[in-house]
Amino acid sequence: MCTSICTLDMDQFMKKRIEAIRGQILSKLKLTNPPEEYPEPEEVSRDIIAIYNSTRDLLQEKANERAATCERQRSEEEYYAKESCLCPADVISATHYNPYFRRLRFDVSSLEKNASNLVKAELRIFRLQSPKARVSEQRIELYQILGHKELTSPTQRYIDSKVVRTRTEGEWLSFDVTEAVSEWLLHRDRNNGFKISLHCPCCTFVPSNNYIIPNKSEELEARFAGIDDSFIPGGEVKIKRRRHSGQAPHLLLMLLPSYRLESQHKSHRQKRALDAAFCSRNVQDNCCLRSLYIDFKKDLGWRWIHEPKGYNANFCAGACPYLWSADTQHSK
Repeated sequence: MCTSICTLDMDQFMKKRIEAIRGQILSKLKLTNPPEEYPEPEEVSRDIIAIYNSTRDLLQEKANERAATCERQRSEEEYYAKESCLCPADVISATHYNPYFRRLRFDVSSLEKNASNLVKAELRIFRLQSPKARVSEQRIELYQILGHKELTSPTQRYIDSKVVRTRTEGEWLSFDVTEAVSEWLLHRDRNNGFKISLHCPCCTFVPSNNYIIPNKSEELEARFAGIDDSFIPGGEVKIKRRRHSGQAPHLLLMLLPSYRLESQHKSHRQKRALDAAFCSRNVQDNCCLRSLYIDFKKDLGWRWIHEPKGYNANFCAGACPYLWSADTQHSK
């Protein structure tokens, strides 16, 4: 075993690394040896090029989505460091009742100073069982009310939709509203609440068979605790509201504590500074990510691969505490 006093012969290491990559590529192609005879490449048709470009763009979009998802995710340590905050809804009174939609408002002004600490915001509403509903399923949609005064400006922004069963046992419905709440924390005047409505109130949509009955306005048959208590049979409104008090609409906010946010930024700055200084010394014993571009013709002597010409097979080397698998973990 090599100790800390061992030196790294980078030239020798590169040669062995290239040979290992040669074997890996052949193995993944299920070949024991490179093809001995290979024809000259024919001119690729425009249709094939179009398919290739479309596939490449699609894969790039998916990679970007995965990268964005990973960026949003937090480590387990950060998860347990979060603080949760529950914000109850201010439901529009019955005098403003509309059979086609419901409106909810939330006062988040007390949290404006913590705008940069917001990690996630969820709207949670409880769907009540409604045995007398005229339809068994409905597709409901959630909108952020924009409240623009200009006639040409949009009045609402779509957030999400769900298909719900109106007559079955009640259930919690959750919607990710992080973007909307973040906007409210930064701009109080833009907080006009949420709107729950049907997919298309101008007609009747039947989810079971995807039929649409035009020119027949469909009312919102789904019932929600804390909003539609007066429409649910079984006693007085006050009693029903008390019974559903634990199921009232609310926002569940996940916040990063201020001390945690400061230490996180400080840690990231220190780590970036350390990595840059550590690897910029150009000392081969240091454990760093090494750059390695494999040219199929020059490095492997292969002329049977026409495209791509090569790829980045980066690798970690130096006095590393452990090694990743022999597969190129850092290739791209």
